[in-house]
Amino acid sequence: MEARSLRVAACWRGDEHGADGAQNRAQDGVPDRWQDRRSDRRRARYDDRRRWRDREDLTRARAAERGDLVLDRGRSGPFGAAIEKLARGCAAQAAEFDNWPFEAISRAVSPDNNQREALEGLRDAAKQATQRLTTECPEDVPATPAARLEAAEQGIAATLAAYDTVEPKLQAFYGALNDEQKARLYRGVAAPSAANATEAQEDRRERRDYYSRRHRWRAYAAVREAAARESAQRQAEPGWSRTCEELAAVLRNWPVREIERDVRLSSPQRVALYELVTASLKAADTFDSTCPADDALTLVGRMEMMRKRLAAVRAATAAIRPALARFYEALDQGQKMRFAGRS
Repeated sequence: MEARSLRVAACWRGDEHGADGAQNRAQDGVPDRWQDRRSDRRRARYDDRRRWRDREDLTRARAAERGDLVLDRGRSGPFGAAIEKLARGCAAQAAEFDNWPFEAISRAVSPDNNQREALEGLRDAAKQATQRLTTECPEDVPATPAARLEAAEQGIAATLAAYDTVEPKLQAFYGALNDEQKARLYRGVAAPSAANATEAQEDRRERRDYYSRRHRWRAYAAVREAAARESAQRQAEPGWSRTCEELAAVLRNWPVREIERDVRLSSPQRVALYELVTASLKAADTFDSTCPADDALTLVGRMEMMRKRLAAVRAATAAIRPALARFYEALDQGQKMRFAGRS
């Protein structure tokens, strides 16, 4: 009885003693059944996943033949999410024009008659820009990657045209102010937002320093929660915020290995993917010289800065669109679905 217990314990220990242990178990007549069972379960799970993927591809292929295949927008990867944010930025810009704080501006600068007339001209221009964007912005974000790029470019073009309407009136109003009024405008409108951002950054730094000294496991959890909240806040920001930085990041970080593995590319498709990655890297490198820093303080300076940033983003999306279209059209319907979840 004791010898049998020792043999069973040896089976539970597995390969603790290496080849000698396996040899002893074989000599004792005890099969390595636990190892076999684990291998069988892994093999069964792999076969189940493979059959599921094959059924999914067959279902999508039949849907494509019927013409009712619809890509799932909810499965987009980092690239798709960044382009979708760009496409929706046009509507966000319309909302920003519609909510410009004209009353707060008027209270801050106490305009005279000429300045009040210039401010009314700016208000009218902002209203016209809002109406134009409401009409010309993309109504929906397409599911396919190349179509999303076109929608983003359409929204950027509409926004730049709206800037053409607003910017002259903005410059006229700002130019009519004296230095004291400009300072009051900055303190009353721009400075509070900058102060809130700085305060939030300092609060995060103090919280990180405190938790780094005590309760490190709690600090790790707190950092992860804070990162998730900040990510959600960035998603809620206007569509044009951090445009260059976010697009450059996704263009430089295509998940090539994951796409090759999950989409199951052929050799020609793999060549098309590498061409897309090369075009993306070249487009991302242009941002260093064409995309100014997002640090403008005045309304005039911010609009000029945003104009340059949007022009840089539009040039980058136009540069990668042909390569993206070639790669995407080389995929079959099942591969397109899997690529949508990785791109």
